[in-house]
Amino acid sequence: MTQPEIVISEDGGIIHVAFNRPEKYNAISMEMLEGLHDATARLRDRDDLRALLLTANGKYFSAGIDLNSALAPDATITSPSKFRRWYRKGAGSLHGLGDEWEAIEKPIVVAFQGPCLGGALELSLCADFRLATAAARFGLPEIALGALPGSGGTSRLVRLVGPHWARWLVLANRQIEAERALGIGLIHEILGEQDFVEDALAFCKSLCALPPEAFAAGKLAIELAADLDRAQGRNLERMAVSGLFVGAEYQETMRAMQEKLAAKKR
Repeated sequence: MTQPEIVISEDGGIIHVAFNRPEKYNAISMEMLEGLHDATARLRDRDDLRALLLTANGKYFSAGIDLNSALAPDATITSPSKFRRWYRKGAGSLHGLGDEWEAIEKPIVVAFQGPCLGGALELSLCADFRLATAAARFGLPEIALGALPGSGGTSRLVRLVGPHWARWLVLANRQIEAERALGIGLIHEILGEQDFVEDALAFCKSLCALPPEAFAAGKLAIELAADLDRAQGRNLERMAVSGLFVGAEYQETMRAMQEKLAAKKR
């Protein structure tokens, strides 16, 4: 029986997506991309789902887009303008999915147990949190093929790690290990290999326990502030905080905290 190339499960408010094509280094196929879109739509549309976790089975997290799949450029494309038209339709591009990840007001976590290259790395730049084991490494090898990463490998990467390290990954075609990735801000934390998926799920559960409206406002404020000047960023922050301050989440949380403090004093 043929195994699915992507496995999607739900538990405790978390939708867990796992790449399951280890014999092909988890290179992203059309089936895998469609599964990612399906899981993302579920997270977006359902209130009972509070977070998305993306992991992978096998030694590789992903080698990037499968160039032998329907996601590869059509051989009949013979000019830059035709390629741009093809790309704008979403064919072969992960920008649309990445835009969805950035817009969804819920946490999205990617956990790398091994190498992550090309389009898979570009997609992960759109997640809120990136965890890894020491076995992970990261690269954008497109320039070696005479191309450039076109799903955020220049635009989103520069925002995250700056032009200095973007040049290293994109132009020098250098891969970096997990420790270096942590140091430059590409990932947030390195976890042990033995219970890696369980620890990543536990992290997601901790995010699910946070007040959802506060998380949504914070995610939006941080995303917008990256492109605003200091004064605009402060104004945005004040608007977000003022809305939360009078909201039910904050009032209920403060009431519960005051009741606990009062009980301790008795």
